Amino acid sequence: MNGKIYKRYLETSVYTDISIYKEFILSLPDDISSIGMLVCGQITHPSMYFTEPSSYLEDKYYGKFASYPKNRFKNEDELYITAVSMIAGILRLDGTGFTKNRDVTKRITVSCRQASVLFSAILKAKKIPCRSRAGFMDFGNTGDSYMEHWVNEYWDFNENRWVLADVDGYYEYEQRFGYSQFDLPRRKFVTASEAWLGLRKNNLNKKLDVFSTNILEGVCEYLFMDFHSLMNNEIFYSYQPLYLRGGIQALSESELRELDYLAELLAEPDKNMEKIEHLQAANEKLSVLTNNTQNIYYDTFK
Repeated sequence: MNGKIYKRYLETSVYTDISIYKEFILSLPDDISSIGMLVCGQITHPSMYFTEPSSYLEDKYYGKFASYPKNRFKNEDELYITAVSMIAGILRLDGTGFTKNRDVTKRITVSCRQASVLFSAILKAKKIPCRSRAGFMDFGNTGDSYMEHWVNEYWDFNENRWVLADVDGYYEYEQRFGYSQFDLPRRKFVTASEAWLGLRKNNLNKKLDVFSTNILEGVCEYLFMDFHSLMNNEIFYSYQPLYLRGGIQALSESELRELDYLAELLAEPDKNMEKIEHLQAANEKLSVLTNNTQNIYYDTFK
């Protein structure tokens, strides 16, 4: 890794800055798997409350979901957008710190983007280059379907490579697939750029599970989240470029080709970092963001 890339991924954003919690974060273990399991142990995923609870999960990892306070949101993503807010929320629920086997009532309920941001923040504080990535994960280990997901890449100095890690959940504590969730095979994750280019060229041989009714539009959202994450700006998933307010169907072919070029650069971010930075600086519409609330106000008062 060259010095510029190394420095970039030690820098923090408004999302990964840990501010007053630096001393606390530095007191946590230094090895990746211990950090990753601690992050997993402080959160539950919102989907856990909208499906039939698994007795296996309840007994082994979380405690009884029925004990979760009825007055708490079943999805706290909007409460905990930054690492600082997540740390504060975790310590408010249990002031003893990041504890193992934390009961569901003492966990914050956030999704993969938040888990990725928190992991990035901790590793950056410990001088381990780290970045969040937005794309699509094969949870079943069969390659049958890839779901929307955020993961991390951290730099392994001994092996001189980016290592793929997923700290959102429990699913490989026991390494039941033969590998750790903190060192995943690359085949497990489809980057947003790979998905975009595959769809545009009609040669993507992987099934994507996307929430949007328009699959290309759903992938476009992840393309921008991944772009901003690689720029150390791990945007919340409702933040998107203002010029996309009308949906992807409103884009011209020229604008679609601009996104093709962005995806080509993101396919090899370290190699293309200077070009990505130039594109960010030169093309303002890639960086001027809006969110769903702003859309409502804009439509009301324009």
